[in-house]
Amino acid sequence: MMVHNAKQKINSDYEQKERDREVEQRISKSNQITKSRVAKMEARKVLVDDLMASAMAKINSIPNTPQYDNIVKDLLVQAFIKIEEADLEVCCRAEDVAVVQGAISKAVSAYQQKTNKQVKCVFNGTKVIPSQVVPGIPSGPGVVVIAQDGSIVCDNTLGARLTLCYQEQTPEIRKRLFGLTKKQS
Repeated sequence: MMVHNAKQKINSDYEQKERDREVEQRISKSNQITKSRVAKMEARKVLVDDLMASAMAKINSIPNTPQYDNIVKDLLVQAFIKIEEADLEVCCRAEDVAVVQGAISKAVSAYQQKTNKQVKCVFNGTKVIPSQVVPGIPSGPGVVVIAQDGSIVCDNTLGARLTLCYQEQTPEIRKRLFGLTKKQS
């Protein structure tokens, strides 16, 4: 009987060690899979961030195109519609002053045609935004429209618009770059 009990104890110890070894193997495999997924996500994030940085760099060449005058007018009209105030002031980069001043009257006319509302818009040359795109602050090509002494601000610079598009379209960008994941299909 004593030999039988000793055999059972040895067998149960062996079975417990085998189960512990299997659990450790599963944990190790799970950790490796997690590390692999994290590395893949980080690599994808780097690629998407590089794409965004490349697009931001291209923004600075847009003012040199013939379409820039029309782009500024459209940015102004969109800002007017978004703000919906009667008295507005416009700020821009120092190098865009002539373009923006020329576009204000065209934008006011276009706004009045679209909305049948009157708007008074003045150019504010004392508030100049930085020439190069700086993430997080109004900067780069485009316009900033202000109402009610600065309590309402519409950052309609090209950098702000690109950032907004990037935030809204990130899932679509990832899908096009990397395809559908198993969860999405």
